[in-house]
Amino acid sequence: MKRKVALLIVLTMALTLFTGIVFPDTESVTAATTFEKVNFVDATVTATKLNVRQGPSTQYSIVCTLNKGDKVKVFGKIGNWYAIYESKGGRVGAVDSRYIKMAGGGSPAPAKTPAKTPAETPKETPKEAPAPTPEEAPSVTPTDISKDEQAILDLVNKARANAGVEPLKFDMNLVKIARLKAKDMVDKGYFSHQSPTYGSPFDMMRQFGIEFKTAGENIAGNQTAEKAFNAWMGSEAHKKNILNAGFNYTGIGVVESPTYGKVFVEMFIGR
Repeated sequence: MKRKVALLIVLTMALTLFTGIVFPDTESVTAATTFEKVNFVDATVTATKLNVRQGPSTQYSIVCTLNKGDKVKVFGKIGNWYAIYESKGGRVGAVDSRYIKMAGGGSPAPAKTPAKTPAETPKETPKEAPAPTPEEAPSVTPTDISKDEQAILDLVNKARANAGVEPLKFDMNLVKIARLKAKDMVDKGYFSHQSPTYGSPFDMMRQFGIEFKTAGENIAGNQTAEKAFNAWMGSEAHKKNILNAGFNYTGIGVVESPTYGKVFVEMFIGR
């Protein structure tokens, strides 16, 4: 069974348009949700009909509909929703936790972070999105941090300090991934968490050997780091990700964009 992770995380876009005059920044926001990885648990549908959706609310599109008694695998928790895998059709999505019953009762236990190994085992790499070769993923050292990337981290940690939350630290491998994601969006002309190259942010993290208990992502298109950060903080959804005490590491990537000025990607993980 392929262990896919549903993409249920933050999306924001804030951009300034120029047509002779300057328009105010605008932003498009989806619900901010933190994915919590749990141990795989068998579960049974209890509702007569249960819609499996692309995200953790009824506002998301329906992936498929399950019938009472159907069996699923639960592999994640997103608020009051569960991320599930439906084996008959090989589909992944989210369902309201009220309408499925766990085998043995109770709730799925959070997955423990496995011991670090020199490299990911082959089964951890999704087949549909192979890991790039080292030539495609250059190494990153602390001295490689750009001015914009540092500016975002400083703004984020200042906000966390004001909220009484511990600061985030750069995970240099996560910085590498965030940069690759930002570059991929610019090169291929899309603005989405779901990459045609790497899959979801969770899939991408796994491909590069990142271990996490919780994870999230903010993306923005804007001219400056400060404007991108302010757009995130202007939304309770994105602010929640930034101030989440469950996150302790981050990776930030900023790439020049002919459309937005710059594309900003911030990935968060908790270990």
